[in-house]
Formats: sequence, C-alpha cells, structure tokens
Amino acid sequence: MTIRSQSALPAGVRRVLGPTILMGDGAYFDYEAPEQSPITIDDVAFGLAYTARFRGQTRALRMNGKRCFYSVAEHCVRMVHAVLAEGLKELALPALMHELGEVPLGDMPSPAKWMLPEFKALEKRLEAALWMQFDLPPLSETDAKMLKAFDLRMLATEKRDLMTGAIPGDKWEMLDGCVPFDGMVITPYAHPDLAANAFLRLWEHLHG
Repeated sequence: MTIRSQSALPAGVRRVLGPTILMGDGAYFDYEAPEQSPITIDDVAFGLAYTARFRGQTRALRMNGKRCFYSVAEHCVRMVHAVLAEGLKELALPALMHELGEVPLGDMPSPAKWMLPEFKALEKRLEAALWMQFDLPPLSETDAKMLKAFDLRMLATEKRDLMTGAIPGDKWEMLDGCVPFDGMVITPYAHPDLAANAFLRLWEHLHG
C-alpha cells in the first residue's frame, strides 16, 4: 500500500510553544485543545504501529520465546478480526479505533494509569475528541461492554502468546473469566509498517 501524505489538509492548531506536538502529516496537536487539533488516519495508523504494547516486554511463543516487537496497531487489527469472526460487523470499526487516545499519548501500562487518575482523565478526553473528529458512531452501553470484553480476551491471548516469561500459573485479576481466542496464535508482524498498512486497509474497508 502506498503511504499517503495528507499535509495539504488544514493545519489546525499552529501553536509550537506550549503543550503541543507535531504530527507526521504536518499539524500541531494541542493537548489543551484536542477538539481543534485535527490529525489524519495516517497519523493514527503509524503512531499506533510504532508504539510498543506492553512497553516492549514481549517474547513470542511461535518464535521460541525470542524477544519481539508487538505494536498497538497490530493489537487493534487482530481485535477487528476477532470481532468479525463472531459476526459482529457493527463493532469492527470501533474495535479498530479503540486505542485513539494512545496516538498522542503513547501506551502507558494499566497499573501505572491506576496510580495516575489525571492521566487517565486526559486520555479519555483525547479519545473522545478524536472519536468525534473521525465521525465514529457513539457506542451504546451494551456495545461498550462488548468491546471491553473483546479487549480483555485479546489481552488474555497476548498474555498466552507473547508473555512467555510469565510465572507458570500466575493470575491477572483483570483476566478472571476471560478465555483467549483459540483460533488466534500471534506471530507479530516483521515490521511496524506492515501493521500500519494493515490498519489502513481495514479503515478503508470498514469506513468506506
């Protein structure tokens, strides 16, 4: 897939000083004004593809426990396939975009987020702002619960396939009752660009 440039889009926030970062397609993202800080789908795909899930502490079962890079974008792509395998097409696009808050913030481990409630609140605000920018449908309470259930099953699958250094028999409280996906054994993509391009293909297919 060709990597597209969308730098001709309106630049949005142009404040360089202060709480801003420069996105890959040329706009500045302002943490104090996320609702007025446009980003492109390429920013999302490549931002997530180059963000390591689990802080890079992954070893692949199918690679004989060798250290590997597993991205947030790949997590999202695999979750979409899991949702579609259950026949829940209406949840596929939300599954693809459910980590939007991590595009400007990165992937902070959940145990650290619990200790930093202000960070969690900021992440939720950014996620809501970007959700609206990409014109994504609001989630009903039922759909939100289903999406969370799939996310936890993905975590259980990732723990099984990518946490080969885990202590045998250890338990993660958040995964109580969560069953890994039997039809999915994770072998991470060889390069982050592959995850980004898979993400973009799904976006084009699901968003039309």
